[in-house]
Amino acid sequence: MIIINKKRLITVTGLLLIAIFAFTFQKADLNKTVQTVSLPVSNKVIVLDAGHRKT
Repeated sequence: MIIINKKRLITVTGLLLIAIFAFTFQKADLNKTVQTVSLPVSNKVIVLDAGHRKT
């Protein structure tokens, strides 16, 4: 049987909030932007290959 008292409830809630905060902070670092150079593409043909190759 698990006894839930006020101290245990506050501790578990605090640990969950810390875990959620750490996870969202870690995910925020993954969305860094990388600057690129935009070149003019007038009068050019751009070909996209899906890369599916049958062997």
